[in-house]
Amino acid sequence: MKTIVKIDPEKEYEAAKQVVESIASKGDFGSEVSTLDGSIDNLKTVINVLIERAAPRKRKRPSKKSKKKKNNNKGENTRLPSEKFPDLEINEKVIKPDTIPCCSCCNKEMTESGLFKTSEKLEVIPKKYYIIRNKRVIYNCSSCNGSMVNTPNLPSILPTSNYGDSLIIDVCLSKYCDLIPIERYTAIAGRDGVNGLPPNSLIGLTHALASFFYPVYQKLREEILNAILILADETPLKMLEGDNTSNWYLWGFSSAEACFFEAHGTRSGDIPIEFLSDSKAKYLLTDGYGGYKRAIKEINKTAKRITEVYCNAHAFRYFEEASCTWEIECKPFLELYGDIYQLEREAENDEQKAMARKAMKPTFKEIKRLCEEAKSDVMADSRFEKAIVYFLNHYKGLTVCTNDIRIPLDNNFSERLLRSPVVGRKTWYGNHSKRGARTSAVLFSLVESCKINDINPRNYFPWLADRILLGKEPLTPSQYLKIIDSG
Repeated sequence: MKTIVKIDPEKEYEAAKQVVESIASKGDFGSEVSTLDGSIDNLKTVINVLIERAAPRKRKRPSKKSKKKKNNNKGENTRLPSEKFPDLEINEKVIKPDTIPCCSCCNKEMTESGLFKTSEKLEVIPKKYYIIRNKRVIYNCSSCNGSMVNTPNLPSILPTSNYGDSLIIDVCLSKYCDLIPIERYTAIAGRDGVNGLPPNSLIGLTHALASFFYPVYQKLREEILNAILILADETPLKMLEGDNTSNWYLWGFSSAEACFFEAHGTRSGDIPIEFLSDSKAKYLLTDGYGGYKRAIKEINKTAKRITEVYCNAHAFRYFEEASCTWEIECKPFLELYGDIYQLEREAENDEQKAMARKAMKPTFKEIKRLCEEAKSDVMADSRFEKAIVYFLNHYKGLTVCTNDIRIPLDNNFSERLLRSPVVGRKTWYGNHSKRGARTSAVLFSLVESCKINDINPRNYFPWLADRILLGKEPLTPSQYLKIIDSG
């Protein structure tokens, strides 16, 4: 067992000096005695260096920027492609050398052992365009030669068009799912050997498919109107030509299973009034825009049945924006909202979620108390005042979620559904006609409804087209999912 001895340098210096002086007084050291003080100073320096080397060094903590993220998926990089993507087709190839190798020991020709060294690579076949030529048999009467009959054409989305169903669907999903402008699509097709596709004709294909799928679009509307909770949001939509009003809006209404967009040349509350008048909704979750308030007020005049619910993410965001200049004042509000969202994240089932929502109530009351205290002293027209006023004015709607676990804390779900239309607006700038605005609403509604139900639109769209062409009832993505799950 090691013994740790603590050294006091100053005491050791004095003791060493007295010893040396006593020795010097007994003997004749000559000039060496005069250098005693200098030797002591050198001794001090040496002892300090030794102490510094012996002391444990503190490790410097890496900064957040330089701190490397831990790779939680270390095994992901070592997995074979067939393990990562089990549904992909595997083309197996046995590779042999041009000449059979010889043994390095006896120099005789070797034979196959039956063992293989296997490796895999993920490959891709570029998009392939092809032409289908349908030759329909013509019948005539060999007896009297009085008439001729053609074999009917196969059903398709556009029977008289030169563009097939697969191309029509690919063009529409490239634009409204992958957000590729039509002009870029024609350029890509040109590089794949199909030069001269007219963009205007392809735009016409999107209108045709929107009209073809319009019955499903209407069924999406019915699904949302039958939901208990409806989420609503809107975003600007530019009308480049074709209408006197250039500032249009894309209104989005959604439920847990469906999404429905409408394009209108106004942001008036008349739009949600018209949409919600026939709904069975008990709750409407919004960002607090006055048009929705007016809609609920009008609808509840006859019978109070829709409750206003507001977005806590907006309230949090206002405090976060204000913290740029009011950091100390906003800190307690942000911390309390952090506690609320932490409770929500930790709840794993309905029972835990109900307990978490109940535990949020005192936190919301504390935020309200702090807002009321700060309201009298806050700077007028500041961001901090905006955050306080928003929370106090919408407090009742912000806390409805604490009484019903079906209601989310915020409207982020609805806002995410608008992300693709917003990116699309920035990519192709806007619509050139009212028909184009309706086409955007129809196709974006179908694509986003597929995403809600975790369905690949490139599987659903061809399936839906074939079903309609066979004369069967068109089904929404949520209905399609039930068939897939049951089958």
